[in-house]
Amino acid sequence: MPAPPPPPPTPHALVLAPVTARWDEGAFFAPVIRTLTRSGLRVTVVDTLSLWDEEVDSMAAFVARWRALLPDFGRVDLLCGNALGGAVAQALLPDCAPDTAALLVSGPARTDPVLEQRLTQIADLAASGRPGAALALLNQRVLPYDGPDADPAPVEADAAAGRRLAAGMRLLCGIDVSAAVHAHPGPLLQIVGSHSQLVTRRHTAAAPHHRVHIAPGAGMRPHAEQPAKVSSLIEAYLREKGLR
Repeated sequence: MPAPPPPPPTPHALVLAPVTARWDEGAFFAPVIRTLTRSGLRVTVVDTLSLWDEEVDSMAAFVARWRALLPDFGRVDLLCGNALGGAVAQALLPDCAPDTAALLVSGPARTDPVLEQRLTQIADLAASGRPGAALALLNQRVLPYDGPDADPAPVEADAAAGRRLAAGMRLLCGIDVSAAVHAHPGPLLQIVGSHSQLVTRRHTAAAPHHRVHIAPGAGMRPHAEQPAKVSSLIEAYLREKGLR
């Protein structure tokens, strides 16, 4: 008798991180990672800023480094990204298989003067030797605009954290990867908070077959603020796209 066909490979999700003062081993996306794992996906989480150094002077140069590394991850069925990681993920869509699904949380496809001013304010604080103040401002900006203030306690951050914050914020300024998103034939789900102080609906891009979901009342981290709702949304997306 002929041997039975091998089982289909486990779908693989590659997750690109946002700007973090220190690499947190994926804690930033814990609710989403649990959802993906529970749905049967193999999840690889990477520190997006790990490929940054002083020679990187633009988002294009930064994305080029990730483009060169992308084949090392093997087949990617679901490309995920949060904030900076979402911007990089969208820029990499032309280098993925056409049927690759994308999952973005507050991942800008483009910026505007308001967003760039807020990113630059954080970057300038970090670059001027005040990484704690930069991180405190970032912690405030990721909250919903009508929500409670961030903890006013001082935030500790060292020079290395300051370099990461400054670099990550400045990489996002002036980006526009809308063309790459519009041209992607695969499915895409972008989730943004209606009350975000940073990435909002106007910073997203989507083709007619893509979906942008606005999380009511959420800030930059709807997956952390509304984990049950966002997890349900992601599970439905995975089922619809045959990844669960």
